[in-house]
Amino acid sequence: MSTILNRLERARSGKGITVVSIIGLILVPLVIAGGLVWALWNPAERLGQVTAAIVNDDKPVTVDGQTVPLGRQLSAGLVDGDQKTNYTWVITDASDAKAGLADGSYTAVVTIPENFSKAATSFSGDAADAERARLDVTTSDRSKLVDDAISQTITQTAASLLGRQLTTTYLENVYVGFNTLHDQLGEAADGAKQLSTGGLSLAQGAQQLANGTTQLATGATQLSSGATQLSDGVDALADGATQLSSGASQLSGGASQLASGAATLYAGTQGDGTADNPGLVGGAARIASGANDVSAGLADLSDGAQGTKQLTAAVAAQLASLTADCAASGASATYCADVATASRLATTVATGGPIDANTEYPGAATLADGTVQAAAGAAALATGATNLSSGMPALVDGIAKINTAAAQIAAGAAGLADGASKAASGTTQLQTGASALADGAAQSATGTTQLADASNQLASGTGTLSGGITSLASGLQSAVDSLPTYTSSDRQTLADVVADPVSAGDSATVSFGTNSAPFYAVLALWLGALASFLVLRPVPVRAFGSTRSSLRLALGAFVPAGAIGMLQGLLVAVITAPLLDLDAGGWLGFAGVAILAGLVFAAANQALNALFGGAGRFISMIVALVGLATGIIATAPQVLDQILAFLPIAPALGGLQAIAIGDAGAAAGVVGLVLWLIGSLAATTFAIARARTTSVKALVPAVA
Repeated sequence: MSTILNRLERARSGKGITVVSIIGLILVPLVIAGGLVWALWNPAERLGQVTAAIVNDDKPVTVDGQTVPLGRQLSAGLVDGDQKTNYTWVITDASDAKAGLADGSYTAVVTIPENFSKAATSFSGDAADAERARLDVTTSDRSKLVDDAISQTITQTAASLLGRQLTTTYLENVYVGFNTLHDQLGEAADGAKQLSTGGLSLAQGAQQLANGTTQLATGATQLSSGATQLSDGVDALADGATQLSSGASQLSGGASQLASGAATLYAGTQGDGTADNPGLVGGAARIASGANDVSAGLADLSDGAQGTKQLTAAVAAQLASLTADCAASGASATYCADVATASRLATTVATGGPIDANTEYPGAATLADGTVQAAAGAAALATGATNLSSGMPALVDGIAKINTAAAQIAAGAAGLADGASKAASGTTQLQTGASALADGAAQSATGTTQLADASNQLASGTGTLSGGITSLASGLQSAVDSLPTYTSSDRQTLADVVADPVSAGDSATVSFGTNSAPFYAVLALWLGALASFLVLRPVPVRAFGSTRSSLRLALGAFVPAGAIGMLQGLLVAVITAPLLDLDAGGWLGFAGVAILAGLVFAAANQALNALFGGAGRFISMIVALVGLATGIIATAPQVLDQILAFLPIAPALGGLQAIAIGDAGAAAGVVGLVLWLIGSLAATTFAIARARTTSVKALVPAVA
């Protein structure tokens, strides 16, 4: 690596080239392209960094009873807009806005005049008073190059949107007016038709009314006769109601006695709360408790009797054994006789038998069996007493319900007796009403006859009215057919089209994005090549005395710069990749042209420096300036575009742009770059050959 670096010659210095110098040269276009991308890529998405002011002097107006503050709405539309594609707007007063413009804190100031709302809504009044609303946009003298155009565009867009909304609303109201007029005339025509039909129906109905009233009179007579019959029936109903009242009174008396007996029975089940009279439930509980105690005592007695039975049987058996063995044991006869007597007594106690002539003992076994039976009977008695106690509350509740039901029956019977009495009274009144109904029906028959005569006259008049209304309906329908109608969607579409009849499509914005990537790359690579020959020598210092050909010397000086240029081209393609909407193949093509451009620009700058020295570097700066001026805006002088066509950056820019936009002009750019490469190397070779030629006079001092 050090051997290669030692071969490189530094321009205007005898020092060698270091690795740091090479890295610096490689990074020059990277820094330039990266800085341009960072600073200029899609500035529309960073408009929020720019602060602009709104001075709202507008006074709201009242239209159709509704306040219309259009200045406030426009201010809100600017302030609340998309923060990524809009300024940061500050609502302030005139003095602060003026100061902000002066010191550059506000890039632009939009002033909404006092009569803005009045002018914008003037079309809703007299046509002679209509005027155009305007906005005043002032930009700071300290604003940047494109800030004025962006400020005007944002403000005009907001104002045009507000104007379009006003126009659209106005036109929609016009179309709604057509619909309203059409609908109202249609309703009038329909109403006239219905009125005509109704007039004819009225005439027919009047005749029917006359016929009906005659029938009504006949029916009223029949009604009177029926009312008389109703009165007779009501008399019979009154007699039956009286009998019903008497029977209900008797029923009420019997029900009262039943309720009294049920109450006495229920009171007997409750007792008086004392130990002697605890009531039916308490007494049953006590019986159950006593039966359980007796059962328990007899169970204990039965257990004791069983033990006594076993004990007496064992004693009897022992004494019988002693009696059998007494004589053999050698005991006295008297003792053996006493033992035999005791054995017989024990057997009697165990199994039963006579104790003496007057006493018969049943025996312990019999007594034990009897106690078992007694205990079983006591247990059954206790179970029955417990069941009786458990069922007693239900019995008492049933008696209580009987008591309640008996009271209700008594109350119902009393109510029935009262209702029957009232029914008897009501039937009398009903008889009076039936008589009045008969009188009214007769009067109604007379009135309906008069109504029939009037109905005939009404039918004649309504026939004439129906003919006139038919003519009116026909005229109104003709007017309806001649008026257009619009749906809500149609009104919106027509209003939008008429409010903005000519559209230029989507407005272009200042993006400095995808379309600018080739420009960034070319400018960065050209300046990188210029920087390379600020460090490297375009012509070897030993060219005059070298035995190598001029072409070889030119290539030897070109190879390091060309390698750096190719690496610069690759790095610039990488740094501008985010701006390009290319697939892998497209980006490789872009990178290839960029690498070729870096190589060609190195050759071109070598030729300029070799041919013209320091003036060549100046010419290189002019080339960069021409590329910068023609690449930013299309309004640059035409002569600059003509000059650009003859510069080495033109084919590079054309080739990269063709790839970026998917055009077919990339091949022409590559051919142009190759021609510039050949021409540049030829020019460098010529310059080196010229530098190696000198006069004899110039050599004489050197020989001396």
